[in-house]
Amino acid sequence: MFPTFILLSVLLFSSLSLSNAQYKPPLFVFGDSLYDDGMTLYNGVKGAGAEFWPYGETYFKKPAGRYSDGRLIPDFIAQYAGLPFLQPYLKPGLKDYTKGINFASAGACVLVELRPQTINLKRQINYFVEMVGKLKQQVGEAQAKKLLSEAVYLFNIAGNDYVVLIQKNVKKLPVSNFKKRRQMNMIIGNLTSHIKTIYNQGGRKFAFQNLGPLGCMPSMKYMLNFKGTCAEEPQQLARMHNAAFGSQLKRLQGQLPGFKYSVYDFYTSLYLRVLYGTRYGFRESQTACCGSGSYNGDFTCQKKGTSFSVCSNPNDYLWFDAAHPTDKANQAFSKEFWSGGSNLVSPYNLQNLFAAR
Repeated sequence: MFPTFILLSVLLFSSLSLSNAQYKPPLFVFGDSLYDDGMTLYNGVKGAGAEFWPYGETYFKKPAGRYSDGRLIPDFIAQYAGLPFLQPYLKPGLKDYTKGINFASAGACVLVELRPQTINLKRQINYFVEMVGKLKQQVGEAQAKKLLSEAVYLFNIAGNDYVVLIQKNVKKLPVSNFKKRRQMNMIIGNLTSHIKTIYNQGGRKFAFQNLGPLGCMPSMKYMLNFKGTCAEEPQQLARMHNAAFGSQLKRLQGQLPGFKYSVYDFYTSLYLRVLYGTRYGFRESQTACCGSGSYNGDFTCQKKGTSFSVCSNPNDYLWFDAAHPTDKANQAFSKEFWSGGSNLVSPYNLQNLFAAR
């Protein structure tokens, strides 16, 4: 017979091992409509959010607050990480913050003044700091500190900042290099400040989806009345931002002890699918499934009182609406982000970033 203290020790070790095996680091999500899983529905702005058919039709079989026919990249990432779908922070009744939260919201910019009515990145970070206080109340200071340090902070932001720049100068393109650089420096400066706020709250593991090929979006081609594959000026803006932000992340790694990051080359992955859609299983890679106008690039999908067309099989399409990929495309991007090689995601893929200590 085992002595009682030995038996208790064995049982305690077994229960600790079990709890450690079940523990998954949380995921906190920030960004715009590519990552918005319903936050915009609670913004108090009438008509905002993906709340009507045909959004959600493929996977959820009903609108689910997501600008897609199904799931978004954070949905897949949560699934791969062993987490449930994250809840939008403003959803009423939320009490558990230990698995993570989604703060992303449609139309969000880094620069507050560009779209002040949206839940911009500054508001999202303010909500995050507010949530940290609630998390500490929920699990206690020590456990909250552990969760925050082991969590992954996932971002997709700044695309709208450059779209607004093009919109404001659409009649006098190309935008001057001075304006481009000034906008980019403000965006990266503000973004860096927000990253540091999360770092100061205990965050150490950050993941970023870089800017996609803005000139390939059906909405951009429609706005510019561009006939072709991708408009070059928005493409240049995205490449310029991605290069500068990549350099900034390397600097932050040198400045902030314990700072780890991952960058997914969304630009290249999406661009290749636009150019060579059939190779990746998409019959149509330039025109959106839902919308109106050239390339279905007018944002009329779900809008009451407007006419729009909807394709019969979204799985054939790369784009679901004027600026957002389909469920099928998001799954492909997510797999690359999660487990892709260093040519796609570096210096860590998300699987390794979640596991990093």
